[in-house]
Amino acid sequence: MDACPARHCWVGDAVDADGVKRPGLLLEWRRGEAGWEGLVVYVARVRGQRWGLVQEWLASAQLTPR
Repeated sequence: MDACPARHCWVGDAVDADGVKRPGLLLEWRRGEAGWEGLVVYVARVRGQRWGLVQEWLASAQLTPR
């Protein structure tokens, strides 16, 4: 049986632009025009001060293991 492909990561430059890294879940990699991108889900502030779930493709430089 294959191991789960999802991995924990830290998301820099989150959509809320609070300037802090957000914990995320890396779901998939793809090769984009500018290099590798990861599909991640994470929680960020949306619509003012409310928190929401964000899913987006981000450049690999925005994702770190710590």
